Amino acid sequence: MEIFSLDLGNKQTKLKSSKSEYVLPSRYLNQADMPMSVGSSTTNNDLHIYSVPFSDDKYVWGRDIDGLHLDEYLADTIMYGNRYNSEAFKLLANFALGLLASDFKIANNQVLEVVVTAGLPTGDYADQERLRSLLKVLEGQHQVTIDDQIVTIRVRKVYILPQPIGTLYNELLDDQGFIKNKALLDEKVGIVDVGGGTILIDTILNFELSGKNRQQFNTGVNDLYEAIASRIEGDVSLYQLEKELRHGNQQHQWSYRFSKNRQDDITELVGKESDRFTHRLVANVTSTLKNLDSIDTLFFTGGGANLINQKILKTTFTNAVIVKDTEVANVNGFYKYGLSQQAQEKEGQQAWQKLRP
Repeated sequence: MEIFSLDLGNKQTKLKSSKSEYVLPSRYLNQADMPMSVGSSTTNNDLHIYSVPFSDDKYVWGRDIDGLHLDEYLADTIMYGNRYNSEAFKLLANFALGLLASDFKIANNQVLEVVVTAGLPTGDYADQERLRSLLKVLEGQHQVTIDDQIVTIRVRKVYILPQPIGTLYNELLDDQGFIKNKALLDEKVGIVDVGGGTILIDTILNFELSGKNRQQFNTGVNDLYEAIASRIEGDVSLYQLEKELRHGNQQHQWSYRFSKNRQDDITELVGKESDRFTHRLVANVTSTLKNLDSIDTLFFTGGGANLINQKILKTTFTNAVIVKDTEVANVNGFYKYGLSQQAQEKEGQQAWQKLRP
Protein backbone atom coordinates (compact mmCIF):
# COMPACT_ATOMS: atom_id res chain seq x y z
CA MET A 1 0.00 0.00 0.00
CA GLU A 2 1.28 3.47 -0.86
CA ILE A 3 2.58 5.72 1.91
CA PHE A 4 1.74 9.43 1.87
CA SER A 5 3.80 11.54 4.29
CA LEU A 6 2.62 15.00 5.25
CA ASP A 7 4.32 17.81 7.16
CA LEU A 8 1.67 20.54 7.08
CA GLY A 9 3.75 23.35 8.54
CA ASN A 10 2.63 26.86 9.44
CA LYS A 11 4.65 28.36 6.59
CA GLN A 12 5.48 25.49 4.23
CA THR A 13 3.81 22.19 3.35
CA LYS A 14 6.19 19.29 2.76
CA LEU A 15 4.92 16.11 1.10
CA LYS A 16 6.41 12.77 0.06
CA SER A 17 5.30 9.57 -1.68
CA SER A 18 7.10 6.85 -3.62
CA LYS A 19 6.72 8.99 -6.75
CA SER A 20 7.23 12.61 -5.68
CA GLU A 21 8.38 15.13 -3.12
CA TYR A 22 6.84 18.59 -2.80
CA VAL A 23 7.53 21.78 -0.85
CA LEU A 24 4.79 24.38 -1.26
CA PRO A 25 3.52 27.40 0.69
CA SER A 26 0.90 26.58 3.34
CA ARG A 27 -1.47 29.18 1.91
CA TYR A 28 -3.91 29.31 -0.95
CA LEU A 29 -6.32 31.64 -2.70
CA ASN A 30 -10.05 31.51 -3.27
CA GLN A 31 -10.42 31.55 -7.06
CA ALA A 32 -13.16 34.17 -6.74
CA ASP A 33 -10.53 36.60 -5.41
CA MET A 34 -8.36 36.35 -8.52
CA PRO A 35 -8.69 39.36 -10.84
CA MET A 36 -9.96 38.38 -14.26
CA SER A 37 -6.78 39.65 -15.88
CA VAL A 38 -4.67 37.02 -14.11
CA GLY A 39 -7.20 34.21 -14.32
CA SER A 40 -5.21 32.54 -17.10
CA SER A 41 -1.89 32.86 -15.30
CA THR A 42 -2.34 29.47 -13.62
CA THR A 43 -1.53 27.80 -16.93
CA ASN A 44 1.93 29.42 -17.05
CA ASN A 45 2.94 28.83 -13.44
CA ASP A 46 2.96 26.04 -10.89
CA LEU A 47 -0.62 26.85 -9.85
CA HIS A 48 -3.66 24.60 -10.00
CA ILE A 49 -7.38 24.85 -9.33
CA TYR A 50 -8.61 22.68 -6.43
CA SER A 51 -12.11 21.85 -5.24
CA VAL A 52 -13.53 19.47 -2.64
CA PRO A 53 -17.08 18.23 -1.93
CA PHE A 54 -17.35 19.96 1.46
CA SER A 55 -16.84 23.45 -0.02
CA ASP A 56 -18.76 25.24 -2.77
CA ASP A 57 -15.74 27.35 -3.72
CA LYS A 58 -12.72 26.65 -5.90
CA TYR A 59 -9.19 27.41 -4.77
CA VAL A 60 -5.79 28.16 -6.30
CA TRP A 61 -2.71 26.50 -4.79
CA GLY A 62 0.84 25.80 -5.92
CA ARG A 63 4.50 26.74 -5.58
CA ASP A 64 3.97 30.08 -7.32
CA ILE A 65 1.03 31.29 -5.23
CA ASP A 66 3.06 34.19 -3.79
CA GLY A 67 3.96 35.35 -7.30
CA LEU A 68 0.37 36.52 -7.81
CA HIS A 69 1.07 39.38 -5.35
CA LEU A 70 -2.36 39.03 -3.78
CA ASP A 71 -1.20 38.87 -0.17
CA GLU A 72 -4.35 40.41 1.28
CA TYR A 73 -6.47 37.64 -0.26
CA LEU A 74 -4.34 34.62 0.67
CA ALA A 75 -5.78 32.18 3.20
CA ASP A 76 -2.88 31.48 5.56
CA THR A 77 -2.95 28.41 7.79
CA ILE A 78 -0.51 29.84 10.35
CA MET A 79 -2.49 30.25 13.54
CA TYR A 80 -2.26 29.49 17.21
CA GLY A 81 -4.63 27.35 19.21
CA ASN A 82 -6.16 24.27 17.58
CA ARG A 83 -5.43 25.02 13.91
CA TYR A 84 -6.42 21.45 12.99
CA ASN A 85 -10.09 22.30 13.55
CA SER A 86 -10.01 25.18 11.10
CA GLU A 87 -11.55 25.10 7.65
CA ALA A 88 -8.29 26.45 6.20
CA PHE A 89 -6.29 23.52 7.58
CA LYS A 90 -8.87 20.95 6.46
CA LEU A 91 -8.72 22.35 2.92
CA LEU A 92 -4.90 22.34 2.90
CA ALA A 93 -4.76 18.72 4.10
CA ASN A 94 -7.18 17.62 1.36
CA PHE A 95 -5.26 19.56 -1.31
CA ALA A 96 -2.07 17.84 -0.11
CA LEU A 97 -3.59 14.35 -0.32
CA GLY A 98 -5.01 15.16 -3.76
CA LEU A 99 -1.69 16.45 -5.06
CA LEU A 100 0.15 13.30 -3.96
CA ALA A 101 -2.60 11.09 -5.41
CA SER A 102 -2.51 12.90 -8.75
CA ASP A 103 0.85 11.24 -9.48
CA PHE A 104 -0.86 7.82 -9.48
CA LYS A 105 -2.97 7.00 -12.55
CA ILE A 106 -5.13 4.57 -10.58
CA ALA A 107 -6.50 7.48 -8.51
CA ASN A 108 -8.19 8.90 -11.63
CA ASN A 109 -10.61 5.99 -12.10
CA GLN A 110 -10.37 3.95 -8.89
CA VAL A 111 -9.99 4.58 -5.19
CA LEU A 112 -6.31 4.81 -4.23
CA GLU A 113 -5.79 3.26 -0.80
CA VAL A 114 -2.95 4.72 1.25
CA VAL A 115 -1.30 4.84 4.65
CA VAL A 116 -0.66 8.38 5.91
CA THR A 117 2.20 9.35 8.20
CA ALA A 118 2.20 12.84 9.67
CA GLY A 119 3.50 14.77 12.66
CA LEU A 120 2.37 17.16 15.35
CA PRO A 121 4.41 19.60 17.44
CA THR A 122 5.13 17.83 20.72
CA GLY A 123 2.87 20.12 22.74
CA ASP A 124 0.01 19.48 20.32
CA TYR A 125 0.77 15.75 20.26
CA ALA A 126 0.24 15.61 24.02
CA ASP A 127 -3.15 17.33 23.63
CA GLN A 128 -5.71 14.59 22.94
CA GLU A 129 -8.20 17.04 21.44
CA ARG A 130 -5.69 18.26 18.85
CA LEU A 131 -4.54 14.72 18.12
CA ARG A 132 -8.14 13.65 17.48
CA SER A 133 -8.73 16.75 15.34
CA LEU A 134 -5.85 15.86 13.03
CA LEU A 135 -6.92 12.22 12.80
CA LYS A 136 -10.45 13.31 11.90
CA VAL A 137 -9.12 15.48 9.06
CA LEU A 138 -6.92 12.74 7.61
CA GLU A 139 -8.92 9.52 8.09
CA GLY A 140 -11.42 8.06 5.64
CA GLN A 141 -12.18 8.82 2.01
CA HIS A 142 -11.21 12.04 0.24
CA GLN A 143 -12.24 13.31 -3.18
CA VAL A 144 -10.25 16.18 -4.66
CA THR A 145 -10.64 17.80 -8.06
CA ILE A 146 -7.47 19.29 -9.52
CA ASP A 147 -7.86 21.20 -12.79
CA ASP A 148 -11.10 19.29 -13.53
CA GLN A 149 -9.45 15.91 -12.86
CA ILE A 150 -11.00 14.00 -9.94
CA VAL A 151 -8.80 11.85 -7.69
CA THR A 152 -10.13 9.68 -4.87
CA ILE A 153 -8.11 8.55 -1.87
CA ARG A 154 -9.06 6.22 0.96
CA VAL A 155 -6.80 6.56 3.98
CA ARG A 156 -6.67 3.09 5.53
CA LYS A 157 -4.36 3.93 8.42
CA VAL A 158 -2.86 7.06 9.96
CA TYR A 159 0.36 7.21 11.97
CA ILE A 160 0.81 10.46 13.90
CA LEU A 161 4.29 11.09 15.32
CA PRO A 162 5.69 13.83 17.53
CA GLN A 163 7.20 16.12 14.92
CA PRO A 164 10.89 15.98 15.99
CA ILE A 165 10.76 12.18 15.90
CA GLY A 166 10.62 12.57 12.12
CA THR A 167 14.14 13.97 12.06
CA LEU A 168 15.35 11.21 14.38
CA TYR A 169 13.91 8.50 12.11
CA ASN A 170 15.44 10.25 9.11
CA GLU A 171 18.87 9.99 10.75
CA LEU A 172 18.31 6.44 12.02
CA LEU A 173 16.81 4.71 8.96
CA ASP A 174 17.90 4.26 5.37
CA ASP A 175 15.70 4.89 2.33
CA GLN A 176 14.14 1.41 2.65
CA GLY A 177 13.19 1.94 6.29
CA PHE A 178 15.94 -0.24 7.80
CA ILE A 179 18.35 0.84 10.53
CA LYS A 180 21.55 2.40 9.20
CA ASN A 181 22.80 4.24 12.32
CA LYS A 182 22.61 1.80 15.25
CA ALA A 183 24.59 4.13 17.53
CA LEU A 184 21.60 6.48 17.70
CA LEU A 185 19.56 3.78 19.44
CA ASP A 186 21.68 4.15 22.58
CA GLU A 187 22.14 7.92 22.48
CA LYS A 188 20.40 10.63 24.44
CA VAL A 189 19.37 13.03 21.71
CA GLY A 190 18.24 16.63 21.78
CA ILE A 191 16.24 18.00 18.85
CA VAL A 192 15.64 21.67 18.12
CA ASP A 193 13.02 22.08 15.38
CA VAL A 194 12.86 25.65 14.06
CA GLY A 195 9.55 25.95 12.22
CA GLY A 196 7.53 28.77 10.75
CA GLY A 197 5.31 29.36 13.78
CA THR A 198 6.95 27.24 16.49
CA ILE A 199 10.30 26.29 17.97
CA LEU A 200 10.24 22.78 19.43
CA ILE A 201 12.94 21.65 21.84
CA ASP A 202 12.85 18.00 22.91
CA THR A 203 14.97 15.34 24.56
CA ILE A 204 14.69 11.73 23.44
CA LEU A 205 16.17 8.61 25.05
CA ASN A 206 15.30 5.10 23.85
CA PHE A 207 12.85 6.79 21.47
CA GLU A 208 10.88 8.09 24.45
CA LEU A 209 10.18 11.81 24.70
CA SER A 210 11.18 13.42 27.97
CA GLY A 211 8.26 15.04 29.74
CA LYS A 212 10.55 17.51 31.51
CA ASN A 213 13.34 18.61 29.21
CA ARG A 214 11.15 19.91 26.44
CA GLN A 215 9.44 23.13 25.44
CA GLN A 216 7.23 24.40 22.65
CA PHE A 217 7.68 28.10 21.90
CA ASN A 218 4.91 29.60 19.80
CA THR A 219 7.37 31.75 17.93
CA GLY A 220 9.25 30.66 14.86
CA VAL A 221 11.10 31.91 11.84
CA ASN A 222 8.06 34.04 10.98
CA ASP A 223 9.27 36.35 13.77
CA LEU A 224 12.57 36.70 11.92
CA TYR A 225 10.75 37.56 8.68
CA GLU A 226 8.74 40.24 10.49
CA ALA A 227 11.86 41.71 12.11
CA ILE A 228 13.62 41.97 8.74
CA ALA A 229 10.54 43.41 7.03
CA SER A 230 10.17 46.12 9.68
CA ARG A 231 13.65 47.44 8.87
CA ILE A 232 13.22 47.64 5.09
CA GLU A 233 11.97 50.99 3.88
CA GLY A 234 8.90 50.63 1.72
CA ASP A 235 5.84 48.41 1.36
CA VAL A 236 7.18 44.90 2.03
CA SER A 237 5.28 41.66 1.39
CA LEU A 238 6.15 39.06 4.04
CA TYR A 239 5.39 36.30 1.56
CA GLN A 240 7.72 37.73 -1.07
CA LEU A 241 10.39 38.38 1.56
CA GLU A 242 10.18 34.75 2.66
CA LYS A 243 10.64 33.66 -0.96
CA GLU A 244 13.64 35.98 -1.42
CA LEU A 245 15.26 34.74 1.80
CA ARG A 246 14.82 31.11 0.76
CA HIS A 247 16.39 31.80 -2.64
CA GLY A 248 19.41 33.58 -1.13
CA ASN A 249 20.27 30.95 1.44
CA GLN A 250 22.86 29.02 -0.57
CA GLN A 251 24.95 32.05 -1.52
CA HIS A 252 24.21 33.96 1.69
CA GLN A 253 23.39 36.97 -0.45
CA TRP A 254 19.92 38.43 -0.09
CA SER A 255 17.98 41.15 -1.84
CA TYR A 256 14.40 42.39 -1.90
CA ARG A 257 12.82 43.29 -5.22
CA PHE A 258 10.15 45.98 -5.08
CA SER A 259 9.91 46.27 -8.86
CA LYS A 260 12.13 46.14 -11.93
CA ASN A 261 13.20 49.66 -10.98
CA ARG A 262 14.16 48.97 -7.38
CA GLN A 263 15.98 46.05 -5.80
CA ASP A 264 17.54 46.51 -2.34
CA ASP A 265 20.53 44.53 -1.09
CA ILE A 266 19.50 43.34 2.39
CA THR A 267 22.41 40.96 3.07
CA GLU A 268 23.77 42.97 6.01
CA LEU A 269 20.31 43.42 7.51
CA VAL A 270 19.52 39.70 7.21
CA GLY A 271 22.85 38.85 8.85
CA LYS A 272 22.19 41.12 11.84
CA GLU A 273 18.63 39.93 12.39
CA SER A 274 19.66 36.31 11.91
CA ASP A 275 22.32 36.73 14.61
CA ARG A 276 19.73 38.21 17.00
CA PHE A 277 17.30 35.38 16.25
CA THR A 278 20.05 32.78 16.76
CA HIS A 279 21.06 34.26 20.13
CA ARG A 280 17.42 34.09 21.27
CA LEU A 281 17.28 30.49 20.06
CA VAL A 282 20.44 29.66 22.03
CA ALA A 283 18.85 31.16 25.14
CA ASN A 284 15.71 29.07 24.58
CA VAL A 285 17.77 25.90 24.22
CA THR A 286 19.97 26.50 27.28
CA SER A 287 16.96 27.37 29.47
CA THR A 288 15.09 24.23 28.34
CA LEU A 289 17.86 21.63 28.30
CA LYS A 290 19.19 21.93 31.85
CA ASN A 291 22.01 19.40 31.51
CA LEU A 292 23.42 19.79 28.01
CA ASP A 293 26.51 17.74 28.91
CA SER A 294 24.31 14.63 29.16
CA ILE A 295 23.10 14.97 25.56
CA ASP A 296 25.13 12.99 23.03
CA THR A 297 23.88 14.74 19.90
CA LEU A 298 21.90 17.97 19.56
CA PHE A 299 20.15 18.01 16.17
CA PHE A 300 18.93 21.28 14.61
CA THR A 301 16.20 20.80 12.03
CA GLY A 302 13.20 22.50 10.42
CA GLY A 303 12.88 25.03 7.61
CA GLY A 304 13.99 27.89 9.84
CA ALA A 305 17.33 26.19 10.56
CA ASN A 306 18.49 27.35 7.13
CA LEU A 307 18.49 30.97 8.30
CA ILE A 308 20.12 30.69 11.71
CA ASN A 309 23.82 31.47 12.23
CA GLN A 310 25.37 28.02 12.28
CA LYS A 311 28.74 29.37 13.50
CA ILE A 312 27.09 30.71 16.66
CA LEU A 313 25.36 27.36 17.23
CA LYS A 314 28.46 25.24 16.78
CA THR A 315 30.53 27.57 18.96
CA THR A 316 27.94 27.42 21.75
CA PHE A 317 27.01 23.73 21.47
CA THR A 318 29.92 21.39 20.74
CA ASN A 319 27.46 18.52 20.22
CA ALA A 320 25.38 20.45 17.64
CA VAL A 321 24.57 18.83 14.29
CA ILE A 322 22.63 20.73 11.62
CA VAL A 323 20.88 17.97 9.71
CA LYS A 324 21.01 17.69 5.94
CA ASP A 325 18.05 19.22 4.07
CA THR A 326 16.60 20.64 7.28
CA GLU A 327 13.28 21.64 5.73
CA VAL A 328 12.31 18.12 4.62
CA ALA A 329 14.06 16.09 7.36
CA ASN A 330 10.81 15.52 9.27
CA VAL A 331 8.66 14.50 6.31
CA ASN A 332 11.42 12.18 5.05
CA GLY A 333 11.55 10.62 8.51
CA PHE A 334 7.76 10.19 8.58
CA TYR A 335 8.01 8.36 5.26
CA LYS A 336 10.83 6.10 6.47
CA TYR A 337 8.81 5.32 9.59
CA GLY A 338 5.91 4.23 7.36
CA LEU A 339 8.26 1.95 5.44
CA SER A 340 9.58 0.42 8.67
CA GLN A 341 6.04 -0.27 9.90
CA GLN A 342 5.14 -1.98 6.63
CA ALA A 343 8.30 -4.11 6.84
CA GLN A 344 7.43 -5.16 10.40
CA GLU A 345 3.87 -6.03 9.40
CA LYS A 346 5.16 -8.10 6.48
CA GLU A 347 7.54 -9.98 8.79
CA GLY A 348 4.68 -10.62 11.21
CA GLN A 349 2.46 -11.96 8.43
CA GLN A 350 5.23 -14.24 7.17
CA ALA A 351 5.82 -15.57 10.69
CA TRP A 352 2.08 -16.22 11.09
CA GLN A 353 1.98 -18.08 7.78
CA LYS A 354 4.76 -20.37 9.00
CA LEU A 355 2.84 -21.10 12.22
CA ARG A 356 -0.38 -22.00 10.43
CA PRO A 357 -1.02 -25.77 10.09
